[in-house]
Amino acid sequence: MKKIVLILALAVLSLTGQRLGAQTPYVGGSLTLAYVDHFTFNQHFFGGYEFNDKWAVGGGLGLDVSTFGNGHGVVGGFMGAYVRFTPWHNDLLYTDIKWRTELLLQDSVGVSGADIGFVGSLRFRVTNHFDVFTDFIPVGVRYSGGDTYPLIGILGNGCSLGVLYRF
Repeated sequence: MKKIVLILALAVLSLTGQRLGAQTPYVGGSLTLAYVDHFTFNQHFFGGYEFNDKWAVGGGLGLDVSTFGNGHGVVGGFMGAYVRFTPWHNDLLYTDIKWRTELLLQDSVGVSGADIGFVGSLRFRVTNHFDVFTDFIPVGVRYSGGDTYPLIGILGNGCSLGVLYRF
């Protein structure tokens, strides 16, 4: 019995060592312009680790600027974390699904909240170190000011473009 446990422990450690050796740190940023019932512009800076060609984790900070038809505007920040899964890719194109959670820090109007949900993404590998991506079709929930409401396809009337640099 002890030999079986030892062999299983060595197998797990060898797999863990291979995964840790394959980690690749990255940094990047994105810009989003969207219109739902008001214009929203945000910039997002992030960093993380790719564990292999399927899984990555990361986190980031961002700035959000919204303008409304009455001339009123809101400036706020957000910070969050995400897990990225890549179900399909070839040498050039990657399809990603990101599970993310963000804390909203819009203190200019006293509003704060949180988002949690999924977003789809297409990444184009330009070089071994450089990717260009676009996010689309977010699905999730926002909690803000004591209310909860769905986030479904908010980028349907917008565009999100970003870059990623892999070390």
